[in-house]
Amino acid sequence: MELTDDSRSRWLGRYETPRSIRLRDGLHVVAATRAGDAEPCVVIVPGPAASAARANTVFAEIERVHALLDHPLIPKVAARGVADGMPYIELACDAVIDGVDLTSLLNDAGWKVPPGSAAGLVASLRKAMRAAHAVVDPKHGRPVCIGRVSCADVLFSREGRFYLVGYGRDAPLERAGEQQIDRVLEFQAPEVAAGGEPTPAGDELALSLLARSLRHAVQGSAASARGADRNIRSMDLDRPEQLERRAPFAPAHTRRRAEEADLLHHLAPCSEAPDPEAFASLVASLLAGRPLPLAAEAAPACPPTLVLGCEVRWIAAKDGEKHTLGHALSRIVTALVDRHDEAPDAALSLQDLFEAGWPGERPVANAGANRVYVALTQLRRMGLRDVIERHEHGYRLAPRAVVRFVSPRTEHARPQDTRSAP
Repeated sequence: MELTDDSRSRWLGRYETPRSIRLRDGLHVVAATRAGDAEPCVVIVPGPAASAARANTVFAEIERVHALLDHPLIPKVAARGVADGMPYIELACDAVIDGVDLTSLLNDAGWKVPPGSAAGLVASLRKAMRAAHAVVDPKHGRPVCIGRVSCADVLFSREGRFYLVGYGRDAPLERAGEQQIDRVLEFQAPEVAAGGEPTPAGDELALSLLARSLRHAVQGSAASARGADRNIRSMDLDRPEQLERRAPFAPAHTRRRAEEADLLHHLAPCSEAPDPEAFASLVASLLAGRPLPLAAEAAPACPPTLVLGCEVRWIAAKDGEKHTLGHALSRIVTALVDRHDEAPDAALSLQDLFEAGWPGERPVANAGANRVYVALTQLRRMGLRDVIERHEHGYRLAPRAVVRFVSPRTEHARPQDTRSAP
């Protein structure tokens, strides 16, 4: 049966106006309305290369896993059955398009997504994943994970609402008979690609890779990434447990927020505040054929960014060049970042900075102040001229400054030889 708005008979005996969202050889995702109450929904049926028996088993697993989850972005299973020999499963959501086609529409329209809107999408998806991670699957005795993620797993309604699907699915079934050219680009942790079990950390990595792949669609990202990412791209994102284990001297109040910012930075280099409502508004305008929302027309200027290595052993500013820090400079940067996280407008006095850099020492006043001046001058020469500000009460990081933590991947990503004296 052709899936068009001109269909007169009921599809599967219970749906009207079916429209294809994504046709793969293994699974077919369809937007439809229920004949009984005209409620919009998403229906999944086997693709042309999948057997009914195999699809029915997969749909039962999807239903089981979705029943464990309770998050507004993860749709509930409303119905599952067999009609005219064809298994189907119905999701309670009003989506009409997936992220693959949405990205193409954005491209064709020449639209760029504001960084805050893009960050809002990623932050929302991450919250949904973490809600699933908080649930232990009684069948397997481990957190519920999605394992791999793609733009096809993010569905959008005409009003811009978005949903995350893919829990409980079967990868071999979805890919059955697919040609390489027709495949949807998917992201997963290396251990999952090698056949291992999915983990929460693997889900985080998969989402970060998806975010990175979409930077071309974000305002200002291409220009911003060209400089700062030139040297930084050879580094890995720290996973949550790695950040705690490998960077124990990182500012205590910033480690969790830095982890969040690290992921969002890949999609929103300017690190604007996440704004999922603005993203939904943009999608609704695009699908309705309305002009680009005024708030999305101009790309905001990127705030100054400070990139910190493990245990604050090195720093990198906007040019991406890494500078190794001595112990004193590392402690001073840590103190500034800690204060910035606690109160962005607050400053540290010369005495505060001296005690941070040289704890336990008691030099004469002028000598201590001179050490701090020399240290701050060195940091500014390392690229932090726009990051460190003089204030009436001392020195601080610029209130708009963005702090990120990354870690070197291997020895080949060593900082250049720009060692500091203190």
